[in-house]
Amino acid sequence: MKKRVSRGDTAVEPASPVVDLVSVASRATGLLSSLGLHGLAHLDAPVLAALASETPMLLIGPHGSAKSALLERLAVALRLEHRHYNASLISFDDLVGFPVPDGDGLRYLRTPATLWGAQSVFLDEISRCRPEVQNKLFSIVHEKRVQGIALDSLRYRWAAMNPPAAPDAADEHDIYVGSSPLDPALADRFGLVLHLPALDDLSPEARRSVIRSGLGPTDLQAEAIDLPAMVAGSRQGTLLSASLHGDWITAYASALVVPLRQAGLAISGRRAAMLAANIAAVHGARRTLEGGSAGGDSSTIADSSLVALRHSLPHRAQGKTVDAGVITAIHRQAVDAASQSQGDATLARILDEVHPVRRVGLALAALKQDPGRVPRHTMSLLVADALASQDKQARWILTQELLPALVDLDCVDAPTLELLAEPFMSQVSFEERPNLRHEVPRSRIAPFNALVTAMGALDASDPAQVALGNLGAALYAHDEGASEPATLVRQQSALRVDLGMTGDHAS
Repeated sequence: MKKRVSRGDTAVEPASPVVDLVSVASRATGLLSSLGLHGLAHLDAPVLAALASETPMLLIGPHGSAKSALLERLAVALRLEHRHYNASLISFDDLVGFPVPDGDGLRYLRTPATLWGAQSVFLDEISRCRPEVQNKLFSIVHEKRVQGIALDSLRYRWAAMNPPAAPDAADEHDIYVGSSPLDPALADRFGLVLHLPALDDLSPEARRSVIRSGLGPTDLQAEAIDLPAMVAGSRQGTLLSASLHGDWITAYASALVVPLRQAGLAISGRRAAMLAANIAAVHGARRTLEGGSAGGDSSTIADSSLVALRHSLPHRAQGKTVDAGVITAIHRQAVDAASQSQGDATLARILDEVHPVRRVGLALAALKQDPGRVPRHTMSLLVADALASQDKQARWILTQELLPALVDLDCVDAPTLELLAEPFMSQVSFEERPNLRHEVPRSRIAPFNALVTAMGALDASDPAQVALGNLGAALYAHDEGASEPATLVRQQSALRVDLGMTGDHAS
């Protein structure tokens, strides 16, 4: 892998006092490739992070995408006492043994196939097991307990499944019959959720390597890496990353909550805490894989955060679509917010506000006191987010309220001004028309007459009422959808309260 070099006056991560990360990394060009797994180099860091943190890991991928091979080879390389169960076929007795009376209670007849003494467990086809079995697997994944009894030896809980059908799936060839979405509570217990690509998604070189492996026995190259040493080094790197970047990681994870919810990918408090832990673990894993050079630089912790974010959302296991472009856009916004809010309580309070219009109102108030308090890029994102959260009518009203203040403060970029100018120019164009005659379909005569009557009752000497009346007329002319002025006034009043403009006059 290519090394990163830290630049600038940033914190420098000291060399590990126990594990020589450079020598560990030099023994392998890639974790998974050294195990004979091709085309999965992008999963090296999250897999190593899962091993170091011992967080439950779920693999999702089509049949034949090496899910089982990956987990079985990890268990061999780590020399673990391993159990592999097909969750769609097992009964509870397969896990704990056959119960027999023992005095006033029960004891379980243990066999080499039961969970007792296992260090790692692989629950294959977890999306195909019966709901009652899923409920029993829950405590194993979440608590490392079965029937209330602690599994003292168990360290790793792994599972795999085919992609469940999305609610809007159109192509029946992409649907795995019987692979059901996981219960949200169970899905939320897997700290890392990794998607494995299909054969045709691999690069040509990786595809040829996979095909070539069928011509002879696969060499796992177990001697090529010292995986226990890599796990130990990654664990040390995780602690170091949490110490150096803990405040930034916390701010970043907090800044993700609202945008993820707005994108239909809401996360729980548990998931947010898992994500923060995963960021530190991925950063520690990258540091190990790259020979100890991935620390200190803020752009590098941001890169690690994106890797962790991509593999920390449980929604794929629930049959939901996770768009990579949307995730990247949300990540960039959160990086910007986290970097700027460090040490700035006012900006942190603005970014923590859930309501998008109120967020803009808080930012405007801060800018009026200190023109440099909210960076232009951040303010542009806030305004665009507020506009996107409203329907068309409210968006036009919000534009009328915001545009004068934003132009006066010169606090947003050109694309955002263009976004604001679109409804404004539509209104100006309507007002400048020499002929205001408008053809109305017969079906719209009654609401149109009601609008004209209501507008005629407005006070022509009040600039605010005139502006609102013109807005209503322009909206109607644009798409025949404007409400009567009384409704516009109520909507305007609500938006002005959210913006904190109740003491101002409408433009």
